[in-house]
Amino acid sequence: MATRSLVPSFIMKTFEMLEDQSISHIVSWTEEGLSFVVKSQKLLQQQVLPQYFKHRNYSSFLRQLNLYNFKKSKHQEGQEFKHKCFRKGVKQMLQFIKRRNNDDGNQESLNPNQPSAKLKEEQNILRVCASDIKDTNTRLDEDMQILKQKSGVLLEEMWNLKKLLHSQFDQVNHKLERIDIIIGAMSQHKKFKNISQYFTTKFLQNELHTLETNLNQPLFESPKQEVDDQEQIKALFEELQNLSKPIHFD
Repeated sequence: MATRSLVPSFIMKTFEMLEDQSISHIVSWTEEGLSFVVKSQKLLQQQVLPQYFKHRNYSSFLRQLNLYNFKKSKHQEGQEFKHKCFRKGVKQMLQFIKRRNNDDGNQESLNPNQPSAKLKEEQNILRVCASDIKDTNTRLDEDMQILKQKSGVLLEEMWNLKKLLHSQFDQVNHKLERIDIIIGAMSQHKKFKNISQYFTTKFLQNELHTLETNLNQPLFESPKQEVDDQEQIKALFEELQNLSKPIHFD
C-alpha cells in the first residue's frame, strides 16, 4: 500500500489499463513488456479512456504521457510508448516515474558538487531492478528444482510400469502355453468331449456323501415322525445313487 501511494494516479491507472486482457485489441503491452502500443485511437477514446480516466480526450492522454517522460515512436500496429520504469509485471518500479519539472536543470547547475536528484533516482531504479532480478533468479532456481524432482519421479514410474508390463506379458505367454498343452491333450481323448458330464457326476457324488452323513442322524427332533417322510428320503437317496454312478466314456 505504501508503494501504491507513491505512484501517481495517472501512472497507476495506465498500468492497470494495460493489465486488462479484454482490451488487448485496443491497447496492450509489447511482446517484450518494455513498452505499450495504442492500436486504435478511436476505440481507446470511446471505450477505454472513459472507464479509467473519466474523459474521451486522446490528446489529453498523450499530454499526460509526455509530462511523465514517456517516449513516443511508431509501431507497426499503432503508436508505441516507452518509459524505463514502466514495464509489464514490475509494479514496484512505478514509484520512480515522476512528473517532469522544469526547475530540475537549474537546481543541478546551482549544486554541481552534490549528487543530483536525477542521479539518485537512477540509483534507486538500479537497486529495484537488481532486487527484481535476484527474486526472479531465485524463483527460477526453485522451479528448476521442482522440475528435476518431477522428472525423476516420472522416470521412476515409467521404469516400474515397463517392468510391470514385461512381467504381465511373460505371465500371459506362460498361461497361453499351458492352455495350448491342455487343448492338445483334450483333442487326443474322446472322453474329454463329455467333460461337463464328468464334473456333474463328481458334484452328485459329493452331495450323496453329504446326505449319507445326515441320514445317520435324526432328521426331525419330534418323536412322532411320519413313515411317509422316511420313505421319501430313502427314495431320494436311491435316486441320487443312480445319478452318481460312474460314467463310462468311450
